[in-house]
Amino acid sequence: LFFWCHFSLSDFPGRPMARRARLLLAGAAAWGLSSAFLSPWTASRPSRAPHVQRWAEADIMEVPPMTEAPVYVMEVDVVTGDLDVSALPEEMGVYAVYDATERLQYIGLSKDIQKSVANHAKAIGIQEVGEFIGSVKCAEMPGESKETLKNTWEVWLKEHLGNGGEIPVGNLPENAPGCDPRWRSRGAQAKPSLNLGGVGGIASQAEAMEAVRTAVESNPVLLFMKGTPAMPQCGFSARTSGLLREIGMPFETVNVLDEASNPGVREAVKEYGQWPTIPQLYVSGQLVGGADIVMEMYEKGELEQMLVIASDGGGASQEAAESSAPGEYATGNIKLIDDSRRPTATALCKALDESFTLLDLRVVDDSAAHEGDAGALEMGLTSESHFTVQMVAPEFSGLTPVQRQQKVYEALSDVMPRIHALSLVTR
Repeated sequence: LFFWCHFSLSDFPGRPMARRARLLLAGAAAWGLSSAFLSPWTASRPSRAPHVQRWAEADIMEVPPMTEAPVYVMEVDVVTGDLDVSALPEEMGVYAVYDATERLQYIGLSKDIQKSVANHAKAIGIQEVGEFIGSVKCAEMPGESKETLKNTWEVWLKEHLGNGGEIPVGNLPENAPGCDPRWRSRGAQAKPSLNLGGVGGIASQAEAMEAVRTAVESNPVLLFMKGTPAMPQCGFSARTSGLLREIGMPFETVNVLDEASNPGVREAVKEYGQWPTIPQLYVSGQLVGGADIVMEMYEKGELEQMLVIASDGGGASQEAAESSAPGEYATGNIKLIDDSRRPTATALCKALDESFTLLDLRVVDDSAAHEGDAGALEMGLTSESHFTVQMVAPEFSGLTPVQRQQKVYEALSDVMPRIHALSLVTR
């Protein structure tokens, strides 16, 4: 019997100790022995938090299940309103954050769990932190590689989904419905949006225009958007603010939908920049453009360069706003829509065809993907509300991206009131 017990402990080298112990106990029970007899072999020391274990024989990692991870209940200081994170481990590992109703909000990995949760609290803000961070589960993984942490993160997420849970709102893709981007914020934009009305408020459209001018000239990087970075109210605004957060440079925002703080600003900023859509990004007092231009500059690395210069007190980079050089363009596909059942798309194509020497044109009606959009319904639009336009024309030669799009908007001045959102790419 002694030989069998000893063999059981040394057998199954690739299996975790807990599993080997369970096999041993099962065998002992078959011999009529109590678990107390085997306590010298199976006893384990208590630990504050589970650690990833590696077995030298096969270098196999044992991932602690999320359901078995220790829970740290969070409390908010009644005086300061700050979240008390002092009990959390200052260690590398994986963690899961639950709100006050025990709903999973976010699963993350970190070099310092305590610091990461503290950053989440700052991004969420004092008013809501107690509601969104009620408890935290942690698995300490000191000295492990980033790849190991990532694998454990995936195991925890799959475990949660396997138990019938949904993807946590903090882990949803950037523009997915219900996504809360505050969980992945790098802290560059945790401040509230600007209140252009100030104490005295805005009483007229002239005052709204003056408020816009003052804000543009006073803030190196300023984004006029629908909603806030934490709670954007349209996909284009969410995408643009997300790119700015990703770069990590400080920026200010104005919520054009906040009529209490910014009455009349939504229309005033369109008139100020001669730009009919929101969002609008201004850097060093110059209009950079909307969501499409910002995305194009981000992909080329030009946006980060421009923001760095602006943060250092310089003007907007002229290289970043490089104009199109004259050149030869081959004629591509020109697809003009002429359909009485699609009056807006037909009018859009006709206006572009009459105003430009088109070398390439693609018009896509994206309205079906935005069915029930609140902004479109507010305009009385139930169809033909969202379009994507890609076009090439020699009239754009020598113009900056902003100038090219302004030229298009001018040509579509009679059609734009019938369109809620236009994604525009010009060459």
